[in-house]
Parts: sequence; C-alpha cells; structure tokens
Amino acid sequence: MAVYQYTASNIGGKIKKGQMTTNNPDQLREALKLQNLYLIEFEEKINKTVGKKLNGRELAEFCRELSALLGSGVSVVRSFSIICKRQAAPKLKAVYTSISTQIKRGVTLSDAMAMQGNTFPEMLINMIKAGEASGKIDQTFEKMSVHYEKEYRLNNNIKSALAYPKMLGILIVLVVMVLFTFIMPTFFELFEGMELPVLTQIVMKISDIFKQHFIMIVLIGVIVCMGVYYLFHIYIVRKTFDRIKIKIPKVGALMKIIYTSQFARTLASLYASGMNIIDSLQISKNTIPNLYIREQFDPAIRKVRSGNTLSETLETIDGFDIKLSQTVEVGEETGRLDTMLISTADSYEYESQKAVSKLISIIQPVMIVFMAGIVLLIVGAVMLPIFSMYGNIEKSSDQSGQMAYVDYIDYEEDVI
Repeated sequence: MAVYQYTASNIGGKIKKGQMTTNNPDQLREALKLQNLYLIEFEEKINKTVGKKLNGRELAEFCRELSALLGSGVSVVRSFSIICKRQAAPKLKAVYTSISTQIKRGVTLSDAMAMQGNTFPEMLINMIKAGEASGKIDQTFEKMSVHYEKEYRLNNNIKSALAYPKMLGILIVLVVMVLFTFIMPTFFELFEGMELPVLTQIVMKISDIFKQHFIMIVLIGVIVCMGVYYLFHIYIVRKTFDRIKIKIPKVGALMKIIYTSQFARTLASLYASGMNIIDSLQISKNTIPNLYIREQFDPAIRKVRSGNTLSETLETIDGFDIKLSQTVEVGEETGRLDTMLISTADSYEYESQKAVSKLISIIQPVMIVFMAGIVLLIVGAVMLPIFSMYGNIEKSSDQSGQMAYVDYIDYEEDVI
C-alpha cells in the first residue's frame, strides 16, 4: 500500500488537501468520490522512516498495550506517548514517535502506521482501518493481539522443534571434519607398509585431502551454502521445491496442515472483523510461506468474484488440507461462516502443533541413522586393518609354535 498526498474539490469548488493510504491511484479516486470529492492532483508520499519489522511477539505486545489503553479511554496520541516511554529499543521508539507526530497532524492511525515502511504488516493496517470505520478500534487491537500471540506461538513451536535437527546437522558436519582432519591421520600412521582393505584406502585418501586442503574445503563449503541459499531464492527453483514439499509421502500431509493453519487463522481474523471475503483472501494469501500455494490464489480469487463459493474455491487449492473447504461449506450453508472460520482456525492450530511433532519424529531418526552410518564407515575403515593385524599375529604365533614343536621332536629323536 502507498500513502498519497492529494488535492481535491467538492461540488461547490471548495479545495481540500490531505493524504490517504490506498493500493493505487484508482482506489484513491474512488475513495474520494465516496466523500463527494473529486481528485485534482496527487503525489505519492515517499516514506523516509526506516523501521524495524516487528515479529509476532512484539506485534502481540503492541496490540495488547494499545487495546488496554484505548479501552480505558486514553486518547491515541496519549497512548503512543505512554508506549514510547516504556519502549527501550531506539528504532521502535522512533517509529512510535513518528506515528504520534503524524496523528497530531491529522493523519489517521492506520495511515500513520502505513507510513512506517515494513514495521507493521499489511494485515494489521487493514484491520485498524476497519476498526476506525466501525469505531471499535480497541476491540480490533484486542483481537489482533490474540491473533499475533497464536501466530507467534505456532511459529515459535516450529522453530523450536527444528532447532534440534539443525544442531544435529551442524554436529554431523563438525564431527566429520574433525575425524577426517585430526583423528584419522593418527590411526593411519600405524598402518604404514601394510596391505589395506579398499574401504580403508578410500577413507585414508579422503582424510589426506581434508588434512592438506582444510582451509580450501571450508571455503568451498561456505560458497556452496551461499550458492544453495541464493539458488532457493530463484523464483522457479523455490516454486518447484515448495511444490515437492507437499508431495513427499507422510511429510507432505503434515506440511499441508501447517500451511492450512497459518492461512485459516489469518482469514478468520480478517473476515470476523467485517472485511469482505475478497480483501480477506488477498491479505491471507501473503501469510502462506509456500510460493506454490500462494500463486494459486490469483485465479482462485477471480473465481470468487465470478460467483463461486469460497468452499468450492478453496477445494481447488493444491496444498491445503481437505477439511478446510468442508468446514467452510458448512459455514456457508448455515450462514455462520465467520464463526466456523474461527472454530476451524483453533482446530488447525492444535493439529499443526501435532503435525510439527510428527514431522520432527520423522526427521530426527533419519539424521541419527545418517550420522551413525558415517561413524560406522569410519570405524570400519580403522578396525578392518586392526583385525587383519591381529589375524597375522595369531597366524605367525601358530606357525612359530608349530616350528618349536617340530624342533623339540627332532631334539628328542637325536637324544634317543
């Protein structure tokens, strides 16, 4: 969304200047017509405020504080003054001060928040705009605090669950590098001059490469990681990978539940606040981290505009759990779509937590088996020559015993 400074006139020719936040100039013109104003000229206001993007926890706290203050009868300007005094982070304090300044100039709260760059998500700005229109802005902030609290809890659960596999993956890389670079060479010195198994020879060559080109290997590893990172930011690669994620057996079904939960929570919050279904879908699609699913929404929204029901449209989205369209259909038939969406979002929040746990229960054993396989390979490469050495020693001792026994027999015969 953009902030436009405009000059308009009414039927009597009276000039009015102001600013408004809309998606494009056409929406600006239509919004002014509803106020019986006719656009003369406009200019897009360039936002110079560099604000920190708030995470879910910070958004929840921000909405909760404003809900309590506004609900107690404190003015918007006074509320932001109180929040600024309590805020320790300089960047956030600057953002809140800027909002307070804009409000004093006559700018609405939603427009003032939109002028802060990427600090506030589009969803929150639209919700506040709807709250301003209905006069229930304190209730809107209360609803959004609950929404962002649940969103933060879900995302935090996912991050916490994935922390162990990430640490295990890093540990595997470090263990392999330490083994091949520092530990293995000390063992291989014992095997000099011996006829070694093929496995041991391969591991020795890998160890020599690690020892001689350690820095180069680290640099190559960093370059490869950076290359993979940028590769997955290429549109077609990311879209293909996102599509594959929901097609993997077992894992794909769990990912669908997580994506459906994120979408359902946002859609329920927006639609229950009074926003029309088209705008709700437009905003809700941006909360889905899967590019493949997100790109299916433009044709889906066109179907809703053409008269298709929401349940029929959601059923065509490849990547959502089928239960979502079925529950929406029930809500449409009973005329209680907003209530059904909220109930569905709560249900999916619980299911998504279970899905995350199941997903981790699949990932962890795979990584442990992979790590065990590497360790077993290295141990085998070391132990095979040792077993061979012990075998040679036993064989030579047996031969020595046999020779000693023969010499003893010969000695007895000579004595006789």
